[in-house]
Amino acid sequence: MGSYVLKRFLSAVPTVIGVFVVVFFVIRMIPGDPAVSMLGSGATEAQIQVYRVKYGLDAPLPVQFGIAFRNFLTGDLGDSISLYKPVREAIMERLPGTVQLAGLGVVAGGILAVFLGVAAAVFRGKWPDLLLTSLSSLGMSLPTFYIGLWVLMIFARKLGVIPVLSNARGVSYWQSMFGPLLTMVVGETSLLTRTTRSSMLEIFNEDFIRTARAKGLPEKWVMFRHALGNAMIPIITVTGYNLATAFGGAIVLEAVFTRNGIGSLLIGAINARDYPLIQGAAVVIAMLMILVNIMTDIIYGFADPRIRVSGE
Repeated sequence: MGSYVLKRFLSAVPTVIGVFVVVFFVIRMIPGDPAVSMLGSGATEAQIQVYRVKYGLDAPLPVQFGIAFRNFLTGDLGDSISLYKPVREAIMERLPGTVQLAGLGVVAGGILAVFLGVAAAVFRGKWPDLLLTSLSSLGMSLPTFYIGLWVLMIFARKLGVIPVLSNARGVSYWQSMFGPLLTMVVGETSLLTRTTRSSMLEIFNEDFIRTARAKGLPEKWVMFRHALGNAMIPIITVTGYNLATAFGGAIVLEAVFTRNGIGSLLIGAINARDYPLIQGAAVVIAMLMILVNIMTDIIYGFADPRIRVSGE
């Protein structure tokens, strides 16, 4: 397993480098001048030129790329043009909030989805199954920002139990987390509920399930020990996918609920044409997604002993 993990990490290196290269050139296609964006339209040409020289924006594009890529290989993400601090420091200040939101959302949504999916499979063809299937289909069809707006409308405007602005003063941790967490749970639960239901129904037709019931084992033991245990591979796959996409979805959630996370940091960097900060935030999000995929592959081996990596 150790050699497999090492191979997976090494294979991720070209992907991270590719993300850096693509982001570097794409963000420079965005209309607008970073110097003008930061200094304002009232800045003189001399002030704009000094700003460009200070941050290396006057150099040819290949030279800028060479400097940025060399610094990236040494772990230096550069200095933020808009925040006047190292990019790595700015990201580390915001990253914990995004990781907490994504982690809690996937865990809470995963637990809920597994129970709902098992219930739908047990009551196949009956009203609980039809209700859960319909709700999960509805949840899958709604975009994240739309669910978030409804959460704000109901819980912030109508009920007043959460603030409209999550980063406002005097707002407790759980008040700021409730809205985005509920939105994420609704989105994450839908796909995983249907996946759990389908996987459980497939396992129900296996011979070992019929054998376990014929031996007189309690139904709960058959359900959760034998059936659910053998249905975990698709569930783990979707859970890993949900966690990976949660980091990208955090951009939308943090914008809707005005949370201070890496998503809102990236949006602010794009608006300010802060090239180093955009590059750093995009690469960190990509690295988180890659890490989740590697962890998912590793968990496969623990969930199903039949899975063996070639060469081990």
